[in-house]
Amino acid sequence: MKRLVWLDNIKLIAMLLVVVYHTPPRYDTAHEMALFNMGAPVFFFAAGYLFNIARQQNFLSFLKHRARQILVPYTTFFIIFYALWLVVGRRMAGPEEQAIGTLTPVWQFIQGKPDVVLGPFWFLACLFTMQLIYYPIKRYLAGYWPLVVAVLLSLSLFIIPPVPWVTYWNLDRVLLYMPIYAVGNCCQSWADKVAFDTPARSLLWCLLAALGLGFLIFAPLHINREVAYVLAPEAVILVLPFYTAVCKWLGHCGAINGFARVVAITSITYLALQNYLIGVIKILVGKVLGPAILDESILVKVAIAIVVMALIYPLAIVVDRYFPFLLGKKSRSL
Repeated sequence: MKRLVWLDNIKLIAMLLVVVYHTPPRYDTAHEMALFNMGAPVFFFAAGYLFNIARQQNFLSFLKHRARQILVPYTTFFIIFYALWLVVGRRMAGPEEQAIGTLTPVWQFIQGKPDVVLGPFWFLACLFTMQLIYYPIKRYLAGYWPLVVAVLLSLSLFIIPPVPWVTYWNLDRVLLYMPIYAVGNCCQSWADKVAFDTPARSLLWCLLAALGLGFLIFAPLHINREVAYVLAPEAVILVLPFYTAVCKWLGHCGAINGFARVVAITSITYLALQNYLIGVIKILVGKVLGPAILDESILVKVAIAIVVMALIYPLAIVVDRYFPFLLGKKSRSL
C-alpha cells in the first residue's frame, strides 16, 4: 500500500500531543483532557483507516497478524523495561516506587495495563482488543453499520456497572474509543476527499473543530464529568475533518514529511521511550534552571516535548534498522 503523507502527518501531530500530555507538569484540567483526546485517540482513527478486512483470510490469520505486530513489541519492550526497573528504576524513582511489589508490573502486564513500567503501552493493549472485537462486526455488517454499532457500544458505558473485569485489557477504553476507529474505517472515502479546498468547506471544518474542542474543554466544567468523558469521542470526531485537512496542507508544504514518515513507522518505539526521556530531561532541566521552571510556563512543557521527539528520532531508526524483531518485524521498514 502506498504511503499516505497526510496520514503520516496525522500520526506525527498526534504523537507530539501525546508527548506534550505526558510531559510534566500535569495540570489535571479540562484543557489537559482536550490535549489527551487530540493525541492518543486520533491514532485509533489512523488505525481504522488502514484496516482492510479484504486482506484477511479469516479471523485466525488476522489474530496471528495482529499478535505479531502488537503483542510482540508489547512483550519485548515490557521485558526490557521491567528488567531495568528491577535493577535501577525503583531506586531512582524514590520511596513510592520502591513500595510497589516486585510482581505488580507483571500482573499489570497480564491485565494489559503496564502502568508502572510502560504506561503508554495501554494503547497497544487497547488497540489489540479493539481490533479483535471490531473484526467480526466488520465481517458481518456492511456500509456504515459498523460505525452505528461502535457508537452504541460506546454509549453502553452509561449503563455498564464499574466492575473490575471491564478494565481488563482496557475493555472500557475499547468501547469508549471504538467510534473513532470505526469512523476511520467506514469513512475512508470521506477522509480521502476532505481538504481546505473551498472557502465554504474550510469554514465548515473550522466550525466543527471549534464545536468539538469547545465540548472537550468546557463540558467537564459545566456538566457531569462522566457524561463528558463518554461523549468525548464524538467531540473528537467533529475535530477530525479539520485535523485531516491541516495534515494534508502540511503534506503539500513538504517541510516535515520525512520526519513524519519515520515517526509513523516507529510510533511504537516512540511510545516506549518517551516517558523515560521526559524523566531524564526533567531532572537535567531541574538541576540547571531549578525545579520551579517546570511549573512556570506551558512553553517549557512544549519545548521539552519537542526535544524528546527529536532525541527519540535516531534511537527509533536504530531499533527499526538493527532490532526489528523487538517490533515483531521480519526486516527493517525504513
